Amino acid sequence: MNIKGFQFKVQFGDVEANIAKVKALFAKNDLQDTDVVVLPEMWTTGYDLKNIETHACRNLEPAQSVISELAVKYDVNIVAGSVANSKDDKHKVCNTAFVVNRSGTLVYEYSKIHLVPMLNEPKYLTGGTEKTETFELDGETCGVVICYDLRFPELFRDLALKGAETIFVVAEWPLPRQKHWETLLAARAIENQCYIIGVDTYGEIEADTFAGRSVIIGPFGELVDEADTHSETVITGTSDGDEVKRIRKDVPIFDSRKRDMYHFL
Repeated sequence: MNIKGFQFKVQFGDVEANIAKVKALFAKNDLQDTDVVVLPEMWTTGYDLKNIETHACRNLEPAQSVISELAVKYDVNIVAGSVANSKDDKHKVCNTAFVVNRSGTLVYEYSKIHLVPMLNEPKYLTGGTEKTETFELDGETCGVVICYDLRFPELFRDLALKGAETIFVVAEWPLPRQKHWETLLAARAIENQCYIIGVDTYGEIEADTFAGRSVIIGPFGELVDEADTHSETVITGTSDGDEVKRIRKDVPIFDSRKRDMYHFL
C-alpha cells in the first residue's frame, strides 16, 4: 500500500478551521497513486478539553461525513486520526479513531483505552471499553492505536498476533517527550516485525508544544520517511505484507515465544 501521513498544526478548539484544513490538504497534494491517507489525533479540536463536550462529534459526525466524501472523491482509504466523540450520552466523550475505505464506508472505529494523565485526559474524557481489533485495507491486515497507547507493548503484540502487518499510531505527542516517541515507534516495529506509521501534530498549541516527527518505519526497523518537529509535512512510504511475512519467517520471533514462561500470560 502507498501511504501518506499528513502532519499539520491543529487549531485549538476550532472544528470548522480544522475541517477546512484537512480538505485543503487533500486538495493540494497529489493522491493519484496513494492508497491510504493518515491524519493525527484529535484533529478536529486539539486538546481543548475544558470545552470538549461542546466541540465533540456526535456519533462521529460531522467528521465521518467529511472523511467519507474525501475518500470517495480521491479514491483513497483514510485512517482518520481520532476525534473527540460522544454517542448516547453527550457527557461521555471518548477519543475515537476511525477508518473509512475508498467507497466512503466506515470499516473500523476504536476509542482510546489508555488516557494520558500528563494531558489531563482522564478528567475530561472516558476511556474506551472495547479491545483493539484488526481491519483490512486493500487486502492488508492493519491496526490503529492512539498516542499514549504507544507506551503499552501488549497492545501492539496483540494486534501482531491477530495478523497486523501495518499499525497506525495517530498522536498529539508533546515535544518534551519527543525521544520517547521516536524510540518507542522503532521498538514497536522491530519487536512486532510490522510497519509502523506514526502521524503527529506539531507546534505550540495553547499551553502545549507538540513534537511533529511523524514517521514511517519498516518491519526490520528501517526508517522509510520522517518529518521534522516544526513544519507541515507529508510523509510518504509503502507497506508490503509480503515483506512482513518474509521477515517473520527469517527471524521467527513468534514461533520462538514461550507463553508458559511469561507470568502475565
